[in-house]
Amino acid sequence: MQQKVAVSGLKHQRELITYISMKSGLGIRPELFESVLNEKPGLGFLEAHSENYFQPSIGRAQLMELRDHYPISLHGVGLSLGRADKLDQNHLSDLKRLVDDIEPIIVSEHLAWSAYSHRHLPDLLPLPLTEEAFETVCTHIAEMQDYLQRQILLENPSNYLLFDEYQIDEPEFMNAIANETGCGLLLDINNIHVSATNLGRESSKYLRAIDSSHIKQYHLAGYIEMQVGEENLLIDTHNQPVYPEVWHLYDLALKLHGTRPTIFEWDSDFPAFEVLIEECEKADKAQASVIETIANAETIDNSPPKWAKPSIHSLAELQSQFLDQVIGRDELLGNAAPEHAPRVWVYQNNTFGATLDYLSEVYPATKGVVGEQFFRQMCQQYVQDHPPEKGNIYYFGGDFASVLPHFEGLQGMPYLQDLLAYEWAQHCAYFAETGSMLNPVDIPQEELLQLSIRFNNSVWFKQCDFPIHEIHRQSLPSYAEEIKIDLGQSQDSLLVFKQGYTVYNQIISNEHAIFLAEISESENLLQAIEQLSGSLLPEVLSSALALIFQHGLLVQTN
Repeated sequence: MQQKVAVSGLKHQRELITYISMKSGLGIRPELFESVLNEKPGLGFLEAHSENYFQPSIGRAQLMELRDHYPISLHGVGLSLGRADKLDQNHLSDLKRLVDDIEPIIVSEHLAWSAYSHRHLPDLLPLPLTEEAFETVCTHIAEMQDYLQRQILLENPSNYLLFDEYQIDEPEFMNAIANETGCGLLLDINNIHVSATNLGRESSKYLRAIDSSHIKQYHLAGYIEMQVGEENLLIDTHNQPVYPEVWHLYDLALKLHGTRPTIFEWDSDFPAFEVLIEECEKADKAQASVIETIANAETIDNSPPKWAKPSIHSLAELQSQFLDQVIGRDELLGNAAPEHAPRVWVYQNNTFGATLDYLSEVYPATKGVVGEQFFRQMCQQYVQDHPPEKGNIYYFGGDFASVLPHFEGLQGMPYLQDLLAYEWAQHCAYFAETGSMLNPVDIPQEELLQLSIRFNNSVWFKQCDFPIHEIHRQSLPSYAEEIKIDLGQSQDSLLVFKQGYTVYNQIISNEHAIFLAEISESENLLQAIEQLSGSLLPEVLSSALALIFQHGLLVQTN
């Protein structure tokens, strides 16, 4: 394979990494923004999951604010470098825009895959370490580095099973990829311990086999122990403190390879903020106790890998079958090593759990109406019928209403269709790019009326046959009063839009809804006004225009 390395940004990248204080950093999540901004803890840097900030939103604005106080690294979870087909070019484009805006000190991804063909699961799936997989990952890393014009780091995964095609040790695979592509390595110490325990390997042997010259960053995190079938596995959950075994392994990594920028990750079930800072400070102390030298105890063989045998299955066949088994929730994984076949449950559980959590955030009122158990069944049906297609999960769920005909118990809730549309509209508005609003103050009235216009991308409106606004409000988890909804009480005309980074929703009059609908069908305001001048009073048209301009709903199209 011909080596492909993006070189133009590498010098700048090395300078940035050198610039980092060796103080450890924290994986930044939206739940932690307020604490970090208010307390300004003495962290070396912050690391954000790239996909959470692709669209314009308050989260992206807050990350830009944090960038004024801390260096930022971007850690991707959705590009799927190990996929057997082509990388998603839209995903790469979104990442490039984010990288250009944030100017991160580090960009990283995983030695894993999550997509093949038209299906994309919200989990990091295991990769068979075959010659074909090696060539695939190298090609995709080279493409990513060329596109971003900078070095990326590759993180070792947490593993729960091995495939029949597994041929060489993971450290050898990682070293070979770094040698071939010029990428760096992000060594996740927790993942090394989790994988070694689950697969019967020696974690210290893994560390000694990694080439120090490729290591650019460390990760630390916590795990849980879970029974899967008749065995116990360690599951990489990022919702626990770092275990003593992982701290010992981190100490060994520092002694073998020297200090590197280190991130502590905690992704859910957050403790007091002080607990997170204490974990970072433990990493600082561990680094302070190590003299900054590269003292690798082993001589690393960097010759090309010697593949033991041809793969039994092509990478495309294996990935297609694996997705079928995870989405279809088959009990056994046929192409795994026989003793690991039941462990497919881990990936099924991770995938469905992530999807359920996400859809619960998008449709909280719908979940409140149908109940938690029924909502779970709806999600299971939906994932089977419509698995995610993109690495950015925020695009997923727009046709959730398609599952309604599957459930007889929902036929007596005719308002669910509108409720789902209302919640999806608010979700889309949050991430929408609104553009520059049309300001009537700056434009003469005659010219304003004849401008070619459209609603900005956040705007949604609908006339509903039921009191959807109240159904939504009283079905949210935060609603604590007595529920009082009369389905015959009102017919709502609803408007959703975004101003700045805040999403607003309100009830509007039916006349205003008629005018908004006419504007969406017209080339300009004058055409819409003339079309309705005989059916709507002038004062109604005037108030509707005031509503539109007050909230900046229109943008010019040319």
